[in-house]
Amino acid sequence: MALKALILNTTLRRSPSRSQTQGLIDKAVPLYEKEGIETEVIRVIDHDIEQEYWDDFDDYNAGEKARREDEWPWLLGKIREADILVIATPITLNMCTSAAHVILEKLNLMDELNPDTRQFPLYNKVGGLLMCGNEDGAHHVAGTVLNNLGRLGYSVPPNAAAYWLGPAGTGPGYIEGKGDRHFHTNKLIRFMVANTSHLARMLQETPYTTDLEQCAQAAREESDDVFAIRVNTNTPAIRYKRFQKLGEVKVEDGQLSG
Repeated sequence: MALKALILNTTLRRSPSRSQTQGLIDKAVPLYEKEGIETEVIRVIDHDIEQEYWDDFDDYNAGEKARREDEWPWLLGKIREADILVIATPITLNMCTSAAHVILEKLNLMDELNPDTRQFPLYNKVGGLLMCGNEDGAHHVAGTVLNNLGRLGYSVPPNAAAYWLGPAGTGPGYIEGKGDRHFHTNKLIRFMVANTSHLARMLQETPYTTDLEQCAQAAREESDDVFAIRVNTNTPAIRYKRFQKLGEVKVEDGQLSG
């Protein structure tokens, strides 16, 4: 079965505005195709992704909230279908964009164990990162985003982050600055694509077998902090449970099913 890569462009510029970050994505896509991996690119800001979440879906369905279009279930289905997730973000104020942060916050709610594997739903998937900006910040953003992807269950291979940085102060962006001809950036993109592809193939053949439920039980038997045990082991979160669909994932007509 063909592996799939999903690249989320988290620029804050809606289509058809030009995105400097898209320039790096355009470099990565043909490299994934050479690896035999199907690739899809989604510009997150073009879709209505609610920042809010609710513990009680009666609140969600009540009144004005029910009339708002939330495309998160659709995007979550795309994320869960993909074997590789690449977050592509401009660097803003030494951070990833707010759109990228919202995606990470939403995925942080995926904390119920798959009843079949007893693992988090995003286990056996691979994470990568593309960044574009002026001045510094790439290492800080990479440390934060890749660490969070790892916490969510993604496997992060070596050299999983690629970036282009312009000069200090206001200067040309990736496109005007001919970032596509920058040796270090081109090298890192190739590292990222090759290593995420390699690890995704490995995990397809040999997935993790870690039983997180068994690990939690063993930890409970040697621990005394009763409140943490009750919250994190006995009562797993139900937020967005209706969107998780922990069985086989399928996206049809913009809806998540399975």
